[in-house]
Amino acid sequence: MDSRHKAESGDVRARQLSRRSVLSGGSAAPLVAQDHALGNFDPAVTVFTRWLAIDAEQRRLQLEWGTLEGWLITHRSWYKLAPAEQARIPEGARLAEINARLDVLDVEGHALLRSMRPKPAKSVEAVVANLSVAARLIFVEDHPGAHGLITRAVRDLAAFCGGK
Repeated sequence: MDSRHKAESGDVRARQLSRRSVLSGGSAAPLVAQDHALGNFDPAVTVFTRWLAIDAEQRRLQLEWGTLEGWLITHRSWYKLAPAEQARIPEGARLAEINARLDVLDVEGHALLRSMRPKPAKSVEAVVANLSVAARLIFVEDHPGAHGLITRAVRDLAAFCGGK
């Protein structure tokens, strides 16, 4: 997140999410939702599910932030403006809103990660949700092998539970 504060280059690009990373984050949803409907819901899954939702919102906002920042740099010479001048630009206000929301999500996400203590899972759904979080934390671009193994494990576990 700090990069959004420090990026002052004219070549600022928003991080592009791969189709694989988007799918891996939601891969646990059918399995978890179906089990929850049957009344077999593991409460630990709630923590993982909330973290995945936060991560998805952060990524969406980061893309919006990067696009908006690029536009401001190109069309408004954003980093040449004084803070008071930046505050008068409507798009600058949206950038500040996104920044504030990302800060809140960052704190909440870190708190949830700290609460995910390494203790034995009590359900397959908790294992799937835990692996889905791990898949989001390990970027496919940085560790394609590890990311692939994790996302495959999520799919395999879901298949063992009836193809959900």
